[in-house]
Amino acid sequence: MASDFIARLSAAVRGSEAGDAAHRDLLGRAIADTVGVAAAGWGEPAVRAALSAYRGGSARSWSGEALEGEDAAVMIDAIAAHALDFDDVYLDSATHPSAVILPAILRADRHDDPAEILAAFAAGLTAALAVARRLGAGHYHRGWHGTGTIGAFAAAAAAGRLRRLDERQLASAFALAAAQSGGLRANFGTMAKPAQAGLAAAAGVRAARLAAAGLQGSPDIFAPGGYADLYGAADGAADPGEDAFRSRPDLLALKLYPCCYASHRLIGLALDARAALGAGVAEGATRFRVLAPRRSLEVLRHDRPANGLEAKFSGPYAIAAALLDGPPGLRHFDGTAPAAATRPLLDRIELSDASALDSGGDITAGEVTMEVLDSAGAPVARFARRAIPGSPEDPPTRAAVAAKLAGCLAVFEKGFGRPFPLLPKVLAMPEVAAWLAPAEAAPRGRPGTDAPDAHPLRQWAGS
Repeated sequence: MASDFIARLSAAVRGSEAGDAAHRDLLGRAIADTVGVAAAGWGEPAVRAALSAYRGGSARSWSGEALEGEDAAVMIDAIAAHALDFDDVYLDSATHPSAVILPAILRADRHDDPAEILAAFAAGLTAALAVARRLGAGHYHRGWHGTGTIGAFAAAAAAGRLRRLDERQLASAFALAAAQSGGLRANFGTMAKPAQAGLAAAAGVRAARLAAAGLQGSPDIFAPGGYADLYGAADGAADPGEDAFRSRPDLLALKLYPCCYASHRLIGLALDARAALGAGVAEGATRFRVLAPRRSLEVLRHDRPANGLEAKFSGPYAIAAALLDGPPGLRHFDGTAPAAATRPLLDRIELSDASALDSGGDITAGEVTMEVLDSAGAPVARFARRAIPGSPEDPPTRAAVAAKLAGCLAVFEKGFGRPFPLLPKVLAMPEVAAWLAPAEAAPRGRPGTDAPDAHPLRQWAGS
């Protein structure tokens, strides 16, 4: 007999639907964004290494490459979607959900009903939130990577909904997902981080496939001594409210910069200062004193990053890049990063905790502040920011989404000499095409060649 939590979760997953027009539109945005960032991520070292391990076979990746089988294709598509750390964020579930969910249900070599894809995607979001509530925030703060752990349940739910698993099969799928879930924050700043997303996506598909074939697991993986007790920190809800079993794409945050989300509020703060004081704000001996709620920047581990991956997890570097160049783009975190121009500025940025407020690890807590000081140490200006750019509190415009996706798709086309192969498939889904279609109308100049300064591809494609 399944536990009440598993029974409620299974019922929510089985009853998942695409929803009303507003709900479908937000699901379409998430899918479009995931396809775009995966296209741009295809040339990343983590993806190329995984391809070299699994190339050749009957399955097809989103990029068109032949791979050993479905497991490999799902895993590598998810690695590509998370490789740039440019994919969306669901803070309420402590995951990057779409990079794990979409590869589990949208296959290049399969033709599922688009309405079923949307319903399955919604089911994945539902499971991500429900499992996160059951585990509690302490799961992430203990050092687990939620995308790798909770993400396995989200992928299993999405794949299970697509396969129309019954209640007992879904319970088994969740037990099998739990048996495979993993991922450590200690891997942040390395190629293992996106690999953890890939492993979670493949684990979810594998769990649903095995459950559909009759392989049974515990009907009560969240019973005493089960998943929540082992992976949690005793701060989860034993009986989550009904709101934990709903699909909430409105809570997804779309990333506007290709780096750790914990740095985005710092970037927004730096851009506020640059807009007010001018593009030359970082010149001379100007200093910047930045305060953030205590423990809100724990994940930003590298004060002086040595490479692009470490730069994605550096608060001072994110601030410096934004002050010098405006919105950071892919070039700020590529193989040549960190740029030499940022190094002198890093020594003039003081980033520290404001002891008055303990965030408990919540990157949205309170506000971040920046005090700009002249060469003599006298205050010039002060700025404060609460909302993270791209979050539900400060949502991106459609134009910003279109520019991001146009640039991401251009990165793939420039690198591989052809359009992203998955594009026709997703453009056939009206809810997705509504977000991608504006990108088609963008100017077609290529980054670093004939694109003018105002070209919408510049900040995204790294020109």
